[in-house]
Amino acid sequence: MGYRGISFRGKNKIRLSEKMIFFKNSIKKSGNVRMFFCVFTLLTIFLLGVILPKSAKADCGENYRNYFHIRVINNVLSVMKASYVKGEDTNGENTKDSVVLSFLGIDISNPISIVIKEIAYLDKNEIIADVKNSNTFSLNSFNLDDKQVNKTKVTNAVSKLYDSTLKGMLNKAKPRVLIYHSHTSEAYLTSDTDKTKDTESLDQSRSVVAVGDVITENLEKNYGISVIHDKNVNDTGDYKNAYKKSGVTLDKYLKLYEKFDLIIDLHRDSIDNKKTLITKLNGENVARFMFVVTDKNPRYTQQKKLIDSMMSISNRLYPGLIRDESIWVYHWGMGFYNQDRSNNALLIEVGANSNNIQEVKNTGKYLSRIIAEQLNGKK
Repeated sequence: MGYRGISFRGKNKIRLSEKMIFFKNSIKKSGNVRMFFCVFTLLTIFLLGVILPKSAKADCGENYRNYFHIRVINNVLSVMKASYVKGEDTNGENTKDSVVLSFLGIDISNPISIVIKEIAYLDKNEIIADVKNSNTFSLNSFNLDDKQVNKTKVTNAVSKLYDSTLKGMLNKAKPRVLIYHSHTSEAYLTSDTDKTKDTESLDQSRSVVAVGDVITENLEKNYGISVIHDKNVNDTGDYKNAYKKSGVTLDKYLKLYEKFDLIIDLHRDSIDNKKTLITKLNGENVARFMFVVTDKNPRYTQQKKLIDSMMSISNRLYPGLIRDESIWVYHWGMGFYNQDRSNNALLIEVGANSNNIQEVKNTGKYLSRIIAEQLNGKK
């Protein structure tokens, strides 16, 4: 075994080992550079993706003429992606987007169009024509003759005075209606020319008693309803105790007949001007009437139901017959005006001292029909 060989071998091994170490170090350094470059590239791409629009493309040669418009569309119409590349169609998307935007009234080359869509006042198409160029509209005058005019007669829908279908069998032994007068001497004018100042009279032909006579006659003759009409004078001598006197009379009849379908204390009001107390029905002047109640009396609830029913009938058959103040309400009155005696006890005022006797007699006829509807009508 020679020296050269041994010596040569040793040197080669050392040199080879040094070369391998250098090569490994070079590879390691190169890997670090590449890793840094990759990370930097990825980070740059990420930042560009966040900062820049995702799909908007603009050509510098056009000085970004529609870039603002593109950004607006991308933000407002998120379902669409606008792009702009000069002289070419990007995968056909521009053509599709242009059609859709045109349908929406937006011009891709005119950013103002999207502003106009949001602010109608700025619509450039809404231009007011010059007055000089505007057409003048003229309306030719014409005349209508009587045959060309549709005339509608306005009538007061008033029912006839009598209805034969409401007539029942009269039974005098069992009266259904009681009429009396706490203020028996309350009187009316004999006519419109009557200048007397007497508002009270014992002449029952011109007092509330005369109205009671008309009601009694019509109910019995035309509707078969038996009536007791008490004409006892209760208000002479001691006017304040009139209701006490009439209460005695009422108690007498209630004891004798037990009950009535309707009990009426018939009065008149005191008003010097009858202008608001007159209506016209079937061509004749008729005095208007109203109800007076005491809402603290124990029978008020039932009485109010009866009054409401009669008012409904009156308004349906004879509009305007009831006064505007259809119900005058007291709490207690004078002994409840005897209304605490029966659920069917009512106080009715027909007209006033300024009405003439014929006007209130006419009211008596129409009240008879209303009462007949209440007692004999279909429920």
